[in-house]
Amino acid sequence: MMNVAVVGQGFVGLTLSVFLSLKKFRVYGIENNLIKLKMLQTGNPSFFEPNLEKNLKKCMKLHNLKFSENIKPIFNKIDIIYLCVPTPNDKNVIDLKYIKKVITEISYFLKETKKKPMIIIKSTIAPETTHLLLKILEKNSKKLLGVDYFLIVNPEFLKEGTALADQANPHLIVIGTGDKKSKNKIENFYKKIYSKKIPKFTTNFTTAELIKYSNNAFLATKISFINSISNLCQKIPGANIDDVAKAIGVDPRIGNLFLKAGPGFGGSCLPKDLNSFISVFNNYGIKPTLFNGVKNVNDYQLNQIFLILQKKLKNFNGKTISILGMSFKENSDDLRESRSILLIKKLLDLNCKIKVYDSLAIEKTINLFKDSIEYCTSISDCSNNSDCLIIMNADEEFKKISINEISNMNHKFILDTRRILKISNVDYHALGINHSKNLKT
Repeated sequence: MMNVAVVGQGFVGLTLSVFLSLKKFRVYGIENNLIKLKMLQTGNPSFFEPNLEKNLKKCMKLHNLKFSENIKPIFNKIDIIYLCVPTPNDKNVIDLKYIKKVITEISYFLKETKKKPMIIIKSTIAPETTHLLLKILEKNSKKLLGVDYFLIVNPEFLKEGTALADQANPHLIVIGTGDKKSKNKIENFYKKIYSKKIPKFTTNFTTAELIKYSNNAFLATKISFINSISNLCQKIPGANIDDVAKAIGVDPRIGNLFLKAGPGFGGSCLPKDLNSFISVFNNYGIKPTLFNGVKNVNDYQLNQIFLILQKKLKNFNGKTISILGMSFKENSDDLRESRSILLIKKLLDLNCKIKVYDSLAIEKTINLFKDSIEYCTSISDCSNNSDCLIIMNADEEFKKISINEISNMNHKFILDTRRILKISNVDYHALGINHSKNLKT
């Protein structure tokens, strides 16, 4: 049985650890955040992902998944090291301190071991970063790439809500290497765990790094594109953004993924990687006109919500606004770059009373806003005495709102940013549709 270390137990690292454990590898999850580590050691992930907790507990019962703070005690028995540490964008600068720290530690451990591990970089890193990391490995370990260790760039393409399935069946496998032996090692390993049908693309370090940023930037572009069309639809009588998206999505040159208009993209990936990609362009002296536009469109989407609210409510002061969905998407508790968070902050500045409901993300919301807003346990509780109900993500529970659940609203005004609701006898406005209307079941 091969021994695998996964450094970093965030979204990518933990789902990868569970996937490899289910594949019968002996997996060591490395996490230096002691609070997260204690949770993991008791079978509790620090974030929600469908089926993750169940499978985590299953793997721990099988005794082939363990968690520890440091890779050093187990380094001499590790065959493969995955690096899944964060690479945040701080003030438009890609922060490499975490991955540099881990690589530096590994380089010194490598110097003292007879093992010849495969080091696989999953973290999103800018072009030419791997060459920098390779220099650290060579300098400190005094060992040779392709002889004493093997280095691969293998970016992830996961979606929150389907991460475990995406780990097992990714849309694409990208492999970036700097030598033939590393290429052969990773290809032989992946033959054991992935279907032959999955598209595989092998290239050099820099191109593999660039593929990940390019992929996310294109997805962000699709979202901002359809949101721009959505804003146009709101101005044209009879126009419907969902019909537009459905029609153009049929074209195989376009495809229907990421054509769901809404309040803008959020989460841990697209906003961060788009900002980082803009930084890459700037670093090479190229004006990122297109991607600045993508970012500007995304930032502008909240203004669309406020324009609708202003037209309907006239005055924000003292109004009670109820918000359904705090996470940036359904089936998630991730508040990172969530449009709901930005919306609440702006509404609080306008002296609104805010009520929120989200079955998955409520605890994280409490930690963020404390006692500045009201936290509800149901849709009906949230809508009670409200002047407006705003649906911010496409949770299945929100699709089934009944007239009884909103019967105690001050004004039965619903702003549906995802166009998911079917209900009658209410003042209903769907983002991306020209006029307010009553929808019938």
